[in-house]
Amino acid sequence: VVEPLLRTHAARVLIAGGVAGLVSRTVVAPLERTKILFQVQGLSVSPPGQPLRYRSVAQSLRAILEKEGLRGWFKGNGANCVRIIPMSALQFYAFDVLTQQITESGSSSALTPLQRLWAGALAGAFAQTITYPLDFMRARLTVDMSGRYSGILSGMAVVVRQEGVRSLYRGLVPSLVGIMPYVGVDFMVYGTLREWLPRDAATGEPGTGAKLMAGAVAGAAGQTVAYPLDTVRRQLQVQDVKVKYPDVPKYRGLVDCFFGIVRRDGMRGLYRGIWPNYLKVAPSISIQFVIFEHMCKSLAATRERIDERRAA
Repeated sequence: VVEPLLRTHAARVLIAGGVAGLVSRTVVAPLERTKILFQVQGLSVSPPGQPLRYRSVAQSLRAILEKEGLRGWFKGNGANCVRIIPMSALQFYAFDVLTQQITESGSSSALTPLQRLWAGALAGAFAQTITYPLDFMRARLTVDMSGRYSGILSGMAVVVRQEGVRSLYRGLVPSLVGIMPYVGVDFMVYGTLREWLPRDAATGEPGTGAKLMAGAVAGAAGQTVAYPLDTVRRQLQVQDVKVKYPDVPKYRGLVDCFFGIVRRDGMRGLYRGIWPNYLKVAPSISIQFVIFEHMCKSLAATRERIDERRAA
């Protein structure tokens, strides 16, 4: 069973990318839920004009724990894992394919920062488009307090029945506009910093700690650039969930939502929840890159051992 999965480079990249995404997102799941609740509170979860329920990372984690128990910290993470495994796998695979094409068509085997930026942006857009309905449903499950959605597939069925198929792609445009600079900057900054890192004399590779730091810087940089559009995307995704209040606007699209948030909450509204997200992004992106590289090497070594045993 294992041998066919390891036969090709593409399969190994897909497996490594999926595992890297799964582990990295599960580790930071409590902060991911806190971030989304920060982004969407005041839209349709609480009446307009009421004090914000979630005011800080620590207070939010305590509030979730008191109301929903330990499982509340990981609510929506199952849907997130179902989404992130194919998304991370496709993202790393697409980036690998694009970088191979760039290096084969150029005179140098080393990518420039701009080439990494574009390859990462296109890889992120490709993966996000394919997996977007899962991302949409993950956001709905995260903010659902009424038990309206019992799971991913049943939740999708409810959304399609009550809101139409197109609702599963609500927020896709701001998502793509946001994911392209985010993933592009991630790959560009990490790849560039990785080249500058000191190498271990024995392995010729940067140390794990140094790579984790490079990943943290890359994640923070990408998030700063893309976060406002991520907030717009979340509010478009959940504006019909739970209770509707007459004073809460129903946004017509990306631009309307963007300026609506600015009018309602000021520029700070676009960055609501970014601090818990920084706490989430640093370990998440670091772990993702490091585990991906480790998995690729481990899977390639396993493949070599299988070939050696067959040749013996």
